[in-house]
Amino acid sequence: MEVVLQNSFERTPGTTDKGAGISDEIKIGPAEVLAIKVGLAIPWNKIRLLRRWLKASNVSLACEERMRHVSKRIVDDNIQGELAPFSFTLTSGGEELRAAPLVFIPNLIQKVTQLLDENHRTSRLTWHNGVIPENEVWLKLGGDKGGGTFKANFQIVNVAAPNSVQNTCVFCCFAAGDSFANLHIALDRYKEQCIKSNEITCRQYTLKVFLSGDYEFLSKFYGLSGASGAHPCPFCLIANAEMATPLIERGHAPSRTLDGIEEQYLFYLVSGSVRKQAQHFYNCIFEPIFNIPLEQEAKIAASTRAVKKGFLFNEGPFVKELDKALQGFGVHRQQYFGGAFVGNHVHAALKVSNINKWLTSILCAARANLPHKAEMVENETVKFLNVFTLFAKCHAIYDNNFIDETNVEKLGQCIKEFLSYFRTAFPGATIPIKMHMLEDHATEWVRLTHVGFGLLGEQGAESIHAKFNSLGRAYTAIPDRVERLKCIMKEHLVSIAPDMVAAIPPPKKRKKSLDDT
Repeated sequence: MEVVLQNSFERTPGTTDKGAGISDEIKIGPAEVLAIKVGLAIPWNKIRLLRRWLKASNVSLACEERMRHVSKRIVDDNIQGELAPFSFTLTSGGEELRAAPLVFIPNLIQKVTQLLDENHRTSRLTWHNGVIPENEVWLKLGGDKGGGTFKANFQIVNVAAPNSVQNTCVFCCFAAGDSFANLHIALDRYKEQCIKSNEITCRQYTLKVFLSGDYEFLSKFYGLSGASGAHPCPFCLIANAEMATPLIERGHAPSRTLDGIEEQYLFYLVSGSVRKQAQHFYNCIFEPIFNIPLEQEAKIAASTRAVKKGFLFNEGPFVKELDKALQGFGVHRQQYFGGAFVGNHVHAALKVSNINKWLTSILCAARANLPHKAEMVENETVKFLNVFTLFAKCHAIYDNNFIDETNVEKLGQCIKEFLSYFRTAFPGATIPIKMHMLEDHATEWVRLTHVGFGLLGEQGAESIHAKFNSLGRAYTAIPDRVERLKCIMKEHLVSIAPDMVAAIPPPKKRKKSLDDT
C-alpha cells in the first residue's frame, strides 16, 4: 500500500531523486498542514505516516513541533475538563446522578474576543450591507444535543456565512441529556459573565447577544416547562386553549419578561415546587440560565419545521411514491431522522413546483391503490396544496437576511392569510405552539430587527454534531473519557480558527441545473 501511494505522486518538472542533483522541493507550512489534519479529522500518527509518503515525492511537511505550536497558540490552554455529576433518566423511570465528562472554555468573553480579533485581522468581518449597525457585533448563543453530547455554542454573525459549521464555536460540551438540571450544572458558570447585561463592549464594538435554538432549548433556557404546559409560549402569557382563536379576535397576550419569569419562579418555589401546579405560575419552573432579553430570541419561527410533519417514517405505496418525488429535488426523509435535515431541504420542499410534485405523488398512489378513495384524497390534496403554498409565501419573506418595512407588512398579511385558511380548511386541528409564535410574534420581531430568521438561525448548531463525530473517531483509543472529549474540543477549536479556515481551498462551484433556478 505504501509503495502504491508513493508512486501515485507525479514529480514536477525539474525534480530529481536523492543524490541526482538539485531538486525542486515543495514545502507546506505548519498552518496548512494543521488545516489538513483537522479538516480530514486524522490523528498525529497518520500525519507522521503522510509526511513519510510525501517526503518520498519531494513534498516536505512542516515539523510536528511547529504544528503543535500553532495549535497551542489557537487553543491557548483555554480548555478545562472534569467528571461532573449529571442527571440521567432510567429506563424503569426516575433519574439518577452519574459522573460524565464535561469540557468547557472558562472565559467565554475572552474566546469571543480572540475570534473577533482573528476575523478582523483576516478581513472576514462584515456588517451585511448595513443590516447590522456599524458599531455592533452580533453574537448568537445556542445549544443542541446530538451524538451523545450536548454542545453549547456561539456564532459571530458579522461574517459572510454566519450559520457555517466553520463559524460555530462550541464552548461547553457534556456527555449527558439536556435536562433543566444538567443545563444549569454546565452553564451556570457563565451567568456571571453576562449578568444583568446582554451588551458587552468588545474591542471598539458593542457586542449584542441573541439566543438561538429550537423551541425545546429556548423553553429550558428560560426555565419554562415546554409545549405540554398551560402557558407554553416563551414570549407571552397566552393560555394553550386561547391559541385556536384568531389573533384579530383575542388580541395579543401580555408579554413575558425576565423579571416576570424570575418572580413567578420564586412563587413556584415558595408554593412547594409541585409540577402539576406550574400552570398557576405561567409554567415558570426554573430560573433563566442567562439574562438575555426575550425579544432577542433569534429563533422566533421554528415553524419551518412544520413541513416535516409530512415526512413520517413508514413503509407502503404512499411513502414510496413520496420518497421518489422528494428525491427528485434532493430531499430525503432519512436525512430528517438522521439529523441532517437542514434549512436547504426546507427551501427545496417549499418551492411551489416541488409542493405540486410531492403532493401529486400521493394522489397518484391513491388512484393506483385506493381508487374508491381517490376523490376524497384529491379533495384533501387541494387543501394541503393551498396551505403549503400559503406557508411558502411566508417562508420566502422571513428567510431573507434583510426585511424592509414594506416586506414586514407583507409578511404580516401572508401569515394572516395562511392561518385563516388553515383554520377554515382544518377546523378540528389544533394550533401548535410554533404556529402561534408565527401568528403572534414573528412580525413584531422582524419589525424590531429587520432581520430574517435565516441569518440568526440554528443550522450551524445542528450541523456541528456530524463534525464532532468525525473528529471523535480519531481519538476513540483514548481510554480517559474526559481527556478524549478535551482532544475533540481542541481539534474543533483549531478547525474553526480563521487562519485554518482560510487555509482550506474553496470547493469548485458547480454549474446550476435548471431545477436549481
